[in-house]
Amino acid sequence: MEPARKIKNMSTVITGHTDNAGAVLGVHGGDGVMLWARLATGAHLYSDWDGVEWVALEPGGRAGLHTHSHTEEIWFFLKGSGYMELNGTRHDVSPGTLVLTPLHSQHAAWNTGNEQLEYIVIEVFPPEISSKIPPRRPTEEDDSATGASKN
Repeated sequence: MEPARKIKNMSTVITGHTDNAGAVLGVHGGDGVMLWARLATGAHLYSDWDGVEWVALEPGGRAGLHTHSHTEEIWFFLKGSGYMELNGTRHDVSPGTLVLTPLHSQHAAWNTGNEQLEYIVIEVFPPEISSKIPPRRPTEEDDSATGASKN
């Protein structure tokens, strides 16, 4: 058994904000405008995760059918109503719904309501991917790609 390793905690707090969201048209071949903000990246923790994203899909909008070859996703719905298609099966979503999209699964999201469909997506690396990437070393630097900053 290996001895426990000491992990130095970062001395700063990394924050991201939805004010840094950009407008994306037709994401993954979908329809309508989606506001998207990457709130944090995997560079902020030691864990095997890739990022935390905030999304707001306009009424009638759709994030097109797509797959991920390197990450699994955890979707948590905050506002609005719609549905996700996951491997050909429709799942209704509303505030409080959590959907897991495993590695290589096909998925898409539709906003069928009259207000924005807002959700958080957490992307994580499964073991077959995380075993091939170097160990994480959190950074305390500002992250201009996400708009995250140190405080």
